[in-house]
Amino acid sequence: MKVNQLIANNINQLDATIPFNKSFGIAGLSGSGKTTFCQTIGEESKKRLVSLLPKAEYQYLFPNIMETNFSAIKMEEMPLVLFLGKSSISSNPRSTIGTHTGVFTAVREKLAEVFNLSPEVFSFNNQLGWCTSCKGRGTTKNVECKKCKGKRYSEEIEQYEIDLLDKPHSISNINDLSVESILSLAKELNIIEEKQHILQNIINMNIGYLTLNRIMGTLSGGELTRLYLAEFMAVSENAVIIIDEISVGLDHETLLQILEEIKRLGCKNQIWLIDHSDTVLATTDEQLFFGPGSGKYGGKIVKESPRPKSILWDRNKEIPTEYYTFYDLYCRNIQMAEFQIPKNRLVTVTGESGCGKSTLVNECLATDFLKRYPKDKLVMVGQDRNQSITSRSTVATFLDIKKKLTKYSEDIDDIFERSIDDIIDELPNEDIAYKRLSLLIKLGLGYLTLERKTQTLSTGEFQCVHLVSELFANTRNPHTLFIFDEPSKGLSQNILNQFIDSIRGILQDESVSIIMIEHNRYMLESSDYIVDFGKRQNESIEHLDVVNHEDYYRQKSNVNRTEKIHISSMLKQKKGVHYLEENHINYFKNAENIYKGGILKSLSSMARLIYGEYESNTIASVIAIDLERHLYSQYSFLYEIGGLINHIVAAHPINKDTRIFDFYSQDNHCPSCSGRLQIEVFDKDIAIQDKSVPFWDGLFDPEIMKVLKFYQHEKIEFLFEEIKNEIGHDLSKSYNDMSEEEKHTFWYGYFEKSFYDKKGKTRRTWVGFNTIIGGYIVISKAPIKEEIKSSKKMMKCPICEGTVLNHHKPLKFGNIDIREIINQPINKVLKTVGDLPALVKLKSIVGGDMVLTEDASLLPRKAQVALKMFELEQASFSNYEMVLQNVLPFWGEIKGNIESISVNNQVTVCDFPNVYETRETIIDKYFTNGKYKKLTYVYEAFGYKKLVTQINKIKKSNPCPFCKGKKVITEDNLHDGVFKLTIPCVTCNASGINDEGLKEVVEGVDVQTWFTGKVSDVVNESLLTEAVGQIPIFNRIRELNKRDMMAVYECLEKNN
Repeated sequence: MKVNQLIANNINQLDATIPFNKSFGIAGLSGSGKTTFCQTIGEESKKRLVSLLPKAEYQYLFPNIMETNFSAIKMEEMPLVLFLGKSSISSNPRSTIGTHTGVFTAVREKLAEVFNLSPEVFSFNNQLGWCTSCKGRGTTKNVECKKCKGKRYSEEIEQYEIDLLDKPHSISNINDLSVESILSLAKELNIIEEKQHILQNIINMNIGYLTLNRIMGTLSGGELTRLYLAEFMAVSENAVIIIDEISVGLDHETLLQILEEIKRLGCKNQIWLIDHSDTVLATTDEQLFFGPGSGKYGGKIVKESPRPKSILWDRNKEIPTEYYTFYDLYCRNIQMAEFQIPKNRLVTVTGESGCGKSTLVNECLATDFLKRYPKDKLVMVGQDRNQSITSRSTVATFLDIKKKLTKYSEDIDDIFERSIDDIIDELPNEDIAYKRLSLLIKLGLGYLTLERKTQTLSTGEFQCVHLVSELFANTRNPHTLFIFDEPSKGLSQNILNQFIDSIRGILQDESVSIIMIEHNRYMLESSDYIVDFGKRQNESIEHLDVVNHEDYYRQKSNVNRTEKIHISSMLKQKKGVHYLEENHINYFKNAENIYKGGILKSLSSMARLIYGEYESNTIASVIAIDLERHLYSQYSFLYEIGGLINHIVAAHPINKDTRIFDFYSQDNHCPSCSGRLQIEVFDKDIAIQDKSVPFWDGLFDPEIMKVLKFYQHEKIEFLFEEIKNEIGHDLSKSYNDMSEEEKHTFWYGYFEKSFYDKKGKTRRTWVGFNTIIGGYIVISKAPIKEEIKSSKKMMKCPICEGTVLNHHKPLKFGNIDIREIINQPINKVLKTVGDLPALVKLKSIVGGDMVLTEDASLLPRKAQVALKMFELEQASFSNYEMVLQNVLPFWGEIKGNIESISVNNQVTVCDFPNVYETRETIIDKYFTNGKYKKLTYVYEAFGYKKLVTQINKIKKSNPCPFCKGKKVITEDNLHDGVFKLTIPCVTCNASGINDEGLKEVVEGVDVQTWFTGKVSDVVNESLLTEAVGQIPIFNRIRELNKRDMMAVYECLEKNN
């Protein structure tokens, strides 16, 4: 893999060549750029994969993945890269370990088999089985559902029980079992071997204690990474797998166990390990060190590790005189009547992952502290993170200094964009912002910028920021107890040294006490007292010793495993062109399952839903494209194809901003046209009744005003007032009295700013009456609805003037801005930006007179195919298998692309021999406009008529009891933004007919055979050819592959 001139955060024009035959340890100080480097590579790999889909598909399924970094377009020989790090997991309570891994499907199918019911009856995602109060969520307004007690199911469903572990179990009982228990019951539950491998890997990852009903959003970062690892170990092949800080949250013995598992993963993949742990880094073939410092002093690859040695600061060795005493600590495995910790000391709680540390500290001690010491203050540092920050939260807003610093922005350039180290000397020493930021610098986080999103901070970084905010909070409490949960997460040794130094300074105040949950050796060595759980055990914890530092290390065995773990890894080299001689359809179908059901499903929870029909037990470097399918959706512009716009932006001599000119990011798109260049408008005169009167006195037709009630007149009043105050446009006066600018705002909106509505407790944007009426008129039943509908047409977006972006910042090549360039013909663009190779190739496909905003979906099929192959070539993939179908009709146009792609990838052509016509040509030539144009279904070719009508009558009288004859079952609110999802009813195989109805006979054949049988099952042998016999009898002609289409045609010709 070649990285060329990469720009990302503090990385500036970095070059690197990384071989595929070695494992890599990637290290450096916190903020040195190591994670940025790896994340950028991972994001670019994903972007190149999903951008091969039609635009409407990738924008819906993978909107965040399509955000791009223009400099990353220069990466060459890109393998499949999977980055396993801190992920933002949906908090949707319906996403559990059972549903995520697919194991819960097997459980539902087992119960359905035993009780002769549909598996959907045992899904908590639809009304067949869910609790009617919480609708299968288990909670109502974040409180356990009183009706089902959090079980998710109705009382009726809870009555269905099977015997497991010597007692009856309902579906919710099974859902409550741990992964370890489920694996022991794999045979009884009919769990397939592939899923058993995942369960075993989860246990090997030391998280077998997790239950099937554990909500994904509640997993810790370490648990989540190990869960993904367990899945990838079972299914991943020929990928670069980047694992971010696997050592976090693990004791030494567990870490060694996990590394042994990763060693197995390296047999079929290349492994990169980002970590601060020497134990982890020592397992790899080579190390890449980032540095030499943090922030602007980092971003480079250096020869040696820049990490400093640990500093052991003086501890408090005096015997404590005061203690916090806690009573009745009973929660899960913690069963302790009494527990004491010394005040004004650093007490660290450690032990094997999953042993109960967090339960003791965060649930038992914290809860009891609030009851027993009400006058003292408890600070859970960095916890409830998701509740305390929003997607807009930055370091400045979290520290409550944004407003204070804004007043200095005129005197201090780029105050929010520069590092804290850079700006600190320009702030007044007496300012609270100076004091807070100085402490952040002391904690080693001076490399952060004030605009840094709080959500992107590592766990350790966030706890430091939270600590600073709390230390400067106004408080009158006599004592304060700080609780940290693994503050070492994501922090390098230099920051840990400074962190402990700061902690020692804080403890100079005798009113302060500190508890930490930690595994990090340095943090333990820096503690005054240590509480060690030891190994995780099945028995309850009834007693724990609080041991001082000297006694702990005197007692602790220094014997550690000394055998060296070595993780080797290599990607399988793939190259050349392979022409499939048989099994064309199944081979392509399997490849498509791997592409969509393996890789793409793993990239987004939305894709897991939408690609439900694609099933794969493999995540591998496979891409499957049928060149005769839908390649480009509407509004797919030439400048987007093959990352062309990024090549143009990258050609700018001085621009280094990777975000503001990202034409793929929906956040950068014009809010009016959503980056589509045009909007739909209607004839305004239809809506207007009287231009001489104000809006509220009859400007619009009364039917329009009725419709606007659904938008809410109050909102209109509020926005009219805000617009008038902001830009002086009075939208309430008569239309005749409005200026042209006011009319423009009236119809098309104002998007420069949103306004906070205190009454509605939300921000509102004025989108204009063209959008409001156009959207709400569908409610109307009056004739005006059809008048407006018939008058609709497309026009250039009046907000961005067809320039895509939502801002006005210039990016000029000479005197020509990027917005003008994308609206120019290719020949003119070449003169403006130079002979970019990608632009020259595009010209060879579509010609030099075509503008870059041309919609690719409107081009002829041959041009679209050539563009798709151009995309594949531009992506510079490596070690993939490219499985292509329907290549031969376009061979002359794309032969050169295939040869180029096959240098670093294997190209497999899945075409039937000697079929050089496209599907559409065959349909048009022989069926739609040909001799057999009236044929729709295969059975019609053999003389059967109106079967659908007869079968529909049977369905009406014999509906499936589960889908009620609808063929599909509705599942509810599976994903944020998806309120309903229909899935095929598995009980009736999406026929909508019950068992009795399927046995009924139509034209001498039972309905079941009509649905699932082949031509040879129905038609007399004398009328058949060998090629047509195996074709499904109930298929539509248009659904057949080209070989089968021709077989039907030739059979018809023979019989005629």
